[in-house]
Amino acid sequence: MCTYYSITTILTLISFIIILSQYEGKKINYYFTVLGLLMTVSCSGYLALALSSSLSEAVLAYKIGYLGGCFIPPVIFSLICMICNYKLPILFRNLLYSYSFFVYALIITIGFKQIYYTDISLSKFDNATILTYEYGWGHTFFYVILYGYILLQIAFLVYALYKNHSVSHKNLYILIALVIINIFLFLGSRLLDIPFEIMPLMYVLDGWILLFLYRRIAMYNVEDCINNSLDNQEFYGYIILDNQKNYLGCNKIAKDIIPAISQCKIDKPITHIHGTDIILNWIDCSSANGQEAFTYQTAQKHYQVYLRPLWHKNKARGYIIEMQEDTDKWNYLNLLSDYNSQLENQVKEKTEHIVNIQSQILVGMADMVENRDNNTGGHIKRTSDVIRILMEVILEHNLLPINQQLYEDIIKAAPMHDLGKIGIDDKILKKPGRLNDEEFAIMQTHAEKSATLVESILKGVEEEHFVTVATNIARHHHEKWNGAGYPAHLSGESIPLEARIMAIADVYDALVSKRCYKEAMSFEKAFEVMIESMGSHFDPNLEKVFLLSRERLEAYYSN
Repeated sequence: MCTYYSITTILTLISFIIILSQYEGKKINYYFTVLGLLMTVSCSGYLALALSSSLSEAVLAYKIGYLGGCFIPPVIFSLICMICNYKLPILFRNLLYSYSFFVYALIITIGFKQIYYTDISLSKFDNATILTYEYGWGHTFFYVILYGYILLQIAFLVYALYKNHSVSHKNLYILIALVIINIFLFLGSRLLDIPFEIMPLMYVLDGWILLFLYRRIAMYNVEDCINNSLDNQEFYGYIILDNQKNYLGCNKIAKDIIPAISQCKIDKPITHIHGTDIILNWIDCSSANGQEAFTYQTAQKHYQVYLRPLWHKNKARGYIIEMQEDTDKWNYLNLLSDYNSQLENQVKEKTEHIVNIQSQILVGMADMVENRDNNTGGHIKRTSDVIRILMEVILEHNLLPINQQLYEDIIKAAPMHDLGKIGIDDKILKKPGRLNDEEFAIMQTHAEKSATLVESILKGVEEEHFVTVATNIARHHHEKWNGAGYPAHLSGESIPLEARIMAIADVYDALVSKRCYKEAMSFEKAFEVMIESMGSHFDPNLEKVFLLSRERLEAYYSN
């Protein structure tokens, strides 16, 4: 039996330590603390009783063990009132604890007066010391604590279960289970006449249940949740939901901002409450990490809304919504917007008009160049489409560090890559057969001419980033990875990325398209040529891009 008392003492001590460890960053809950302490001390008293060797030691240990019996019931009842958001009147609370002190004063007389016990002696059971006794008239007062609190707790919990919608019913069920377990264990030990004390086992079970309960009610404490998730603010509205969109609580300001919150019940989803659609929309539109900013406007006021994760024990357990009024700021911004919107619209319209004219001129020039070149009919259109296919694959599979802006710039710049051919003599440009060395050298100058022409047309009109991309494509799309290209004989990553991508589109189209001096190459043969050229002509890092694009490219040229 000494082992039984030792284990129960250790387990209650562990529960008490765990409860204390939960208080980091939160206000201390005195009820849980006192309960954990009383259970640990009482179990220690029963252990000391089992180990005692004299009547005086046993009586002292028994009095220590009785601390739990006298004071745990009123503390549990106070805890129930706190969880149910009911504040006990001070006079009634003082009467409850005064009665417990009165009963414990009677217990203190054990060994001195025949008030609580009339006859006490020691006996042994399985090497453990047991105190045997006869009840005195004072013991009757303890029954009031024992059975009175049981009835009081059950009545209060049942009432709260049916009448109090601002309290989590799950927490009430846990408390009811705690009371019922205590009743069954205590009455069972009396009916079976168990020779050892059942109270230590009850305290172990109570400690586990209270620990679980504490961790639950910590999430319903709006103040603690705000302190853990945000810097403390006094004039903002807060709404707290769990991951299943069940309502956990809010402050008064939140109810003033969104009155529909007043209809929500604790632990119940808000999905069926009329007027909470905006809250659900904020959650659905939030980013993956749960942090997002929104705006909310009533008839007279405007609010900035921040949705953040509700952190509990380093895990995101739900959402906390903070609402800040910024009506004055919003009105001021609207006033500025009214002054500037008309001018901005005019500037935007003029800019778009200029850009459209410019784009039409460039595309028109590209078409004019292609119409002069007998060898590359449709090349500009096809390479532009191939570039789009390659860029889509790159973005879909996240193969290269290309953002949306660069993606759009490369596609837009692709048709301009051969504009310099406008400066090549017709005898060379329209020659039906292959060029000789001298003619090919002249043809190679089109790359530098393309870059010069593109830059002169775009500079000062287009954004600088687009001018750079378009110029790089025009000048360097004939460069080779091994440095054998032209016009600058660049190699490796010194060739701009956009030009390396354009090179693949340019060569692939030349292979699979029919020219006056050759037939179109089969897809299989063209594929082999392209793969063999990776690392010599083309950037080897683009091999995967080409492989993943193969099916789309062949489908495009088949049509």
